[in-house]
Formats: sequence, C-alpha cells, structure tokens
Amino acid sequence: MENTLEKGKFLSQRKLAELTGTSVVSVREALKRLEYENLIEMIPKWGVRIPEHTRDRIIQLYAVREGLEVMVAYILSQRVDEIDADSLRSAAAECDRIETDTPDGIDCYAKLHRNLHLLLAKTTENRILKTELERLRVRSLLFQSDKVKWQKNIANPKRWHQELIEEILSGDAQRAETAMHRHVQHGLQYDLEIFDHRDGD
Repeated sequence: MENTLEKGKFLSQRKLAELTGTSVVSVREALKRLEYENLIEMIPKWGVRIPEHTRDRIIQLYAVREGLEVMVAYILSQRVDEIDADSLRSAAAECDRIETDTPDGIDCYAKLHRNLHLLLAKTTENRILKTELERLRVRSLLFQSDKVKWQKNIANPKRWHQELIEEILSGDAQRAETAMHRHVQHGLQYDLEIFDHRDGD
C-alpha cells in the first residue's frame, strides 16, 4: 500500500521473508490472505506479483465498490430507527476534522476514512457485504485516493462525510443512494486524475 514494492514484478517469497524478518511459511500464509483481499495476484507457474494499476482496473474496482457502498447506504436508510446514529455522526465528524496538510495528517485521515466506510458496512449487520468490501481493497482504494488529495493539496468539501451520514440518516433511500454515488465518484475522479498525470509530476 505504500508503493515500496514494484508493481507487476514477481515477488520472491525468500526475499519477502528476509525483508519482513519472518519465515517463508509465514510469508506464504500472508500472501494467501493478500490474494484474498486482491492486493496481489497469483500467476500459475510464475508466482505472485502486485497487480499493475491500469485505468480500466481502477474504474472496474470503483464500479464494484460503488455498487456495494450504495447498497450499504440503502440498507442503512431503511434501518434508521435501529442503528446507532450517534456513532456514525461521531466517526464522520472525526474524519472531517483532520487537517491533511502533513504526511502524519493524511495517514491519520486515511485510517479514519477507511474505518468510517467499514463501520457503515458493519452497521448494516450484513457480514457478507462487509467482507466483500474488505476484499475489494476498500482500504487500499481509500488510502490511494487520500494520498492523491494530499499530494495535490486537494481538500474535500467541508463536512463532506457528515453530510453523507445525514443523507443516509434521512431515511430517504434515493437521497442516501445518490449521496453515496456522488461520494464514491468523487474519489474515482481523483484517482483517475493522478493516474493520468502520474508521469508528469
């Protein structure tokens, strides 16, 4: 996720073990988990590698993420009376308060941002939905999007996450779905922007 390993290059399990100070057996188990989370890909007879980013891959990942997160927003909008609205509001406010003009700030924001989206999924009480969002690499997608915003000095609108939560808590499914669609598309556009200009910085 920190981009310290070259994408598209096959990884040596022995070298990874040396790099992490652990055994090859532990590395092998970790790689299975990372494959499950779509952070690496196994190529039969060749080994494992970190998938290279392509414009199409980014768009496809975001399309699936949007479908899942819009469903999260829909479910929550229909269960407003059953969920802990205060915890969602608190998590959103904490996310919006973070100043992202330093590396430490963006790292903190990225963590809170990921946690907020996974909290929303968890609050639906649909374990499969939450698991699929985790598998989709929502953590790395959000991490990369947040890094882009910091590198380009791009700020989210004020109360960006708080407004999203309020739309979900309105109880209006269409408003909730529209707000989440807009939210995910916001991140996609920044990721595509940095991808399109990655060689020009």
